[in-house]
Amino acid sequence: MKEFFANMFEDVVEMTVGGWVLLALLLAGGVAAFLLLRRKSGKSFWTARTMSVGAMCMALASVLSLIKLLPMPMGGSLTPASMLPLLLFAYVYGTIPGLTLGALYGVMQFILDGGQWLWTGAIPNLLDYPIAFGLLGLAGVFNHLQNEKKGLALGFLLGCFGRFVASFTSGVVFYAEWAPEGMHPAVYSAGYNAMYMLPECLLCIAIGLFVAPRLVRELRKVK
Repeated sequence: MKEFFANMFEDVVEMTVGGWVLLALLLAGGVAAFLLLRRKSGKSFWTARTMSVGAMCMALASVLSLIKLLPMPMGGSLTPASMLPLLLFAYVYGTIPGLTLGALYGVMQFILDGGQWLWTGAIPNLLDYPIAFGLLGLAGVFNHLQNEKKGLALGFLLGCFGRFVASFTSGVVFYAEWAPEGMHPAVYSAGYNAMYMLPECLLCIAIGLFVAPRLVRELRKVK
């Protein structure tokens, strides 16, 4: 346990200065917008309040993503529900805002990762970052259901599945050469991505169901 927390602390400390500055700007910008520009606009979803909530969700998701419970050798890792803020945002505010915030978060994650997979080309990076995280926005599809917990669980499952499909496709098409000898790339990609996405998805659903009733009501007031 001591070693786990030591490694977790190292992951946070090793984050680049630019990454911390980006997170600080997101938080500061979100809070400032919320405090200084309270007036709601009827023309666009992206008011000062919703932008501040989105910025804080991105910042929280980024910090949680630094805590790697199970780092994977070819990208991706099991984290303590780092997808939850993005899934919750999409569920509360809808699919389109969720897709937008997720894609922006994916771009930010690419920057925070230092573009370490840039050598693989533009398409796999688009699949693994803005498209994969953007598809978490599908969590908003079921936010109209009267049964809040059922809608949240179904939405979170769909959002996580969307991210899985994007990463699975990337693995089959662009990382097939890393599949063990004799194993089909599709089987390898499915197993690899499910290894960390499935437990994290279940964790997000469990926590979401626990905090959803009151938190969703409070967030829906911020429009």
